Amino acid sequence: MENTIQNLNVLKKLSELIEKVGSEKVLISDEIRDFFNSASQEKEEQEITNTLLNQLQQINEQMENIHWMNKHYRILHEFAQICSKTLNESVLLQKSYEMVSRVMPADAFYIALHNPGDEHIHFVFIMDNGEPAPPSIVEFGENYTSKVIKTREIVHLKHQNQNIEYDTKMGEGDEDTSSCLFVPVVIDDQVKGVISTQSFKDFAYRKEHEDLLQMIGAQVINSIETARLYEKIYTMSRTDELTGLKNHRAFHEDLGQLIRNDDGEITVMMIDSDDLKQVNDRFGHDAGDLYLKILANGMKSVCNDWIEGYRYAGDEFMILIKSHIDTNAKEIYSTLKDYYKEHPLIMDDEKIIVSISTGVGVYPHNGTTVDLIKKAADQALYAAKESGKNRLIVSN
Repeated sequence: MENTIQNLNVLKKLSELIEKVGSEKVLISDEIRDFFNSASQEKEEQEITNTLLNQLQQINEQMENIHWMNKHYRILHEFAQICSKTLNESVLLQKSYEMVSRVMPADAFYIALHNPGDEHIHFVFIMDNGEPAPPSIVEFGENYTSKVIKTREIVHLKHQNQNIEYDTKMGEGDEDTSSCLFVPVVIDDQVKGVISTQSFKDFAYRKEHEDLLQMIGAQVINSIETARLYEKIYTMSRTDELTGLKNHRAFHEDLGQLIRNDDGEITVMMIDSDDLKQVNDRFGHDAGDLYLKILANGMKSVCNDWIEGYRYAGDEFMILIKSHIDTNAKEIYSTLKDYYKEHPLIMDDEKIIVSISTGVGVYPHNGTTVDLIKKAADQALYAAKESGKNRLIVSN
């Protein structure tokens, strides 16, 4: 009778534990183990009971981990939406830090990028005790980031007193972190970078933090690569391949934007080579390309924040002079002439000086649209050609 009551109590307690699985972080306490051990008379019964309790504890931990991850998947979903809506690298990096800070301690945080074979690691985003630190470049070698890239394995430092191989924290603060996660970001079977978060407290991170950090890292680095690819394609679409100057499309976009800003006078210099056809006929088109490159290099020599050069089409070039600048078109033209005298094209021991004719149109005096200003510069250029070439004429 006594054994029957005891067995019923054991079953009742087991039933209570099963109902609690997934609802409590610590399911099997020392008190519960003592209860079951005292209820088990035989050694074999105690072993079976302990095995059962351990299995229940493992199931409870797994359930608790699943609940933890489910709770944070909405943050990943929110971050994925942010990544899908912006190609701004600074925004992506800042948002990744904010996301990580919401789910785990981030007293120090960084994202590092690395291309396979590079001798340096680019730390593109660093936060130290809540304050941004300047990006930096570190030599690939003796540091945890390099170790993670080489081994593809997570480094998890749990407390300050454990064996530390290298310095852990990027940034400028003096206080060392105690708990650190260094997680490799693998995309297309290549380690593209490392994401790290660190805390001043011991034992600040768990296994689920590693997984979550890995997912956030993959999302942000993949988005950064997409943003950089877009920027590269966009730049290529606005750049002339032969000369490296901006192209026809960029000229129209930039002049249109300056007109919309309407913050002062804009000068357009339309430049045309005088002798390209003769160079092509005598020496071939490779020589003609060199001629155009010298012409473009002269334009590059006068460009700055206020002056921009473009290859518009063929041997036709443009210079935009933005507002609030003392330098005028005639001074730029004179500087170009001096450059071309000092940098002739040498073909078969013959010096060929690049010669240009230039027409100038000015906003808003000659028009308030791109087409009107361009037309004024074009008419002035035609007049320069008709009056003997190798000169500048400003539209009336």
